Amino acid sequence: MSRADVSRADERTVPRGPLGHPAEGDERDALGRARLDLGFNVAALTLILFLFLMFLLTAPVLPALLLSSGAWALIAGTLVAALVLRFRLPDQLPLWLFVVALVVWGAAVALDVAGTASSTGWYPLTAAAAVGPGLLLCAPVRPAREIVAATGVLGVVLAVVFGLRAGIDPQLLGPSFATIAIAVAPPLIGVQIVRSLRTLVQLELDLVQVQSTVSSPGYAVGMMASEELARLDLAAERLLDGVATGRTPLPLDETTAETASAIATDLRLHLIQGRKETWLYHAVTESALLGPAVTLTDADGLAAGLAREQRDGLLTAVWLLISDPVRSGTGQPRSLSLDITRPDQQPATPGTGATMSIVIRTTGVPRNGVDPAAWQAIRKVGRYVESFSRSTLRIEITTVSDVAAELG
Repeated sequence: MSRADVSRADERTVPRGPLGHPAEGDERDALGRARLDLGFNVAALTLILFLFLMFLLTAPVLPALLLSSGAWALIAGTLVAALVLRFRLPDQLPLWLFVVALVVWGAAVALDVAGTASSTGWYPLTAAAAVGPGLLLCAPVRPAREIVAATGVLGVVLAVVFGLRAGIDPQLLGPSFATIAIAVAPPLIGVQIVRSLRTLVQLELDLVQVQSTVSSPGYAVGMMASEELARLDLAAERLLDGVATGRTPLPLDETTAETASAIATDLRLHLIQGRKETWLYHAVTESALLGPAVTLTDADGLAAGLAREQRDGLLTAVWLLISDPVRSGTGQPRSLSLDITRPDQQPATPGTGATMSIVIRTTGVPRNGVDPAAWQAIRKVGRYVESFSRSTLRIEITTVSDVAAELG
């Protein structure tokens, strides 16, 4: 199979975004939803069933049973509709349908509040509380801010209603807080779970993409440039095939000649660029996590001389130092600078390589806040010395380049 054939196959099989690039965000979101849907459905239905049993137990003494029954009818109607429409809708729940569900649930809350209003006793808002588990069902298929906003409104409404009904009787505070917790906690926990899983999936996919550069030649084009080269290769093949079969007459007309010249120029630029940019440059710039946070200084392209094990160790250490705050959910990635220099000016001798110095500086790192796996990865690169100055960690690694890897 030719390279052009592979390119055509990729174009047919890889989902594309609006600009023609692979829709990676959509794939990651779909993965998160597929893994969470079943668990969220079971949890939400269990809570709703529990609340419905509470409603059945208190139904004989409710002040307005008809209104409360109507509230539960609306809740049951949305659940049936969700089960019927689940496999007919796109992965992302349409906004208009989510708004309709919110309106129906708002009506259910209003009916339940009216149906349990009484001056002689306190009655639980079971249907209103069931709206919370309903929002949990929407957590994987709607943006987090919408779920949080709707949950906040529901919590405030329940708190106000219970506050007005409880009066000065402290015995009613416990059931009120329990009902509010059942309504508010599930969707908020669900949103956090979705965020955590999405972050984990994105980090792991980014790590896989970055580590793919470890086995590439010392100087090479990156994955983005490889995709562009495949496109240029296909365009050149079509042009040459047209000339060979006679579909494109010779001499070439002005438009076709300009197209051929542009293809040739782009190919030359990519080939020249591939002899200047190292594997580490592509690993950093093409990573969604490392790109904005890492500053790489390697004017002489010394990273190309690292052996595969050294590359893996260096890249793993940098990735762990950057991703640790993201994985723990404490904030934005740290900033890190990576400087690679050659302390001696003596050229490498055949088969021995030459000494190089790799200095890693990162800020905002506590003294005991470095993942132990990062130190193990650094040992693969070479001998190192670390030092702390205020909130800055400095790691200086001394290693020997691999001439065979550099030339490869």
